[in-house]
Amino acid sequence: MTHGRKPRKPRPINANALKTALYRATCLTEDEIRETIAPARRCFDRMREGVATEDQHTVLHTCMQIALAIEASGIVRGLREHLDSAMAALGTIHARAMTTGTWRPTSLYFHELDALRDAVDLHYHQLRLLSAGELQAITAKLIARTHSAGGMVMRANAQTLGLAA
Repeated sequence: MTHGRKPRKPRPINANALKTALYRATCLTEDEIRETIAPARRCFDRMREGVATEDQHTVLHTCMQIALAIEASGIVRGLREHLDSAMAALGTIHARAMTTGTWRPTSLYFHELDALRDAVDLHYHQLRLLSAGELQAITAKLIARTHSAGGMVMRANAQTLGLAA
């Protein structure tokens, strides 16, 4: 009797466990770090210019959630106040942009700019100290938490975010 559940598919056997272990324990390369932080930097630029979309705001918000999760994991500590300031700034920016009920880009105040710039730079610092496996585990945990809370998770790229050159 299956009790209404689908049978689980067997997981493929990892043919090269050592390679996988090394990947998970290896720090990100400078190119990987730049590639990882690039969307947040571009979205910050759009916010600074006062032309950001709601999706671009969401990218920065997600970046800060990841940064806070890294802080909470204990891998890189001591940045919480800066990250909380950025989250507070994102909250007030979102509220201001949504005063009409739909997103309208808004200008940022200097303290919001400072908080966001500092937080993106600090997240870059975090990424330099993280292994690929640690980053993967933290993001997987955030995705699972978002799903379990009834939130929506979407995969985006530079074109869908309006960041393509």
